Amino acid sequence: MLQLEVSGLLPLACQRCLEAVPFDLDVDSLLELVPAGAELSQDELEDDTRDFLPVERELDVVELVEDEILLALPVAPRHEKCGLPGAADAGERINPFAKLSGLKGKPN
Repeated sequence: MLQLEVSGLLPLACQRCLEAVPFDLDVDSLLELVPAGAELSQDELEDDTRDFLPVERELDVVELVEDEILLALPVAPRHEKCGLPGAADAGERINPFAKLSGLKGKPN
């Protein structure tokens, strides 16, 4: 068994305004080391409380920690209350299809 704990504060870029979003990283994983090619039963594979890690010779710990951190990151980080850039000063919204309404009912 391998217990992996990583915590910290990461500044991510907001997907809406591109400003920094502080993300509280808290990874706590318990991995069960199994030999590469070991046969696991279907019940073991479907058990969500256990995570298996196949190991051949040496375990690249740096790569393992990096993978666990990447899995914990949000797909699209953004602020709780964040509008689109320029949305506040955009003014009146223009419908791009307004000109087409004048063509409605005219013969070809």
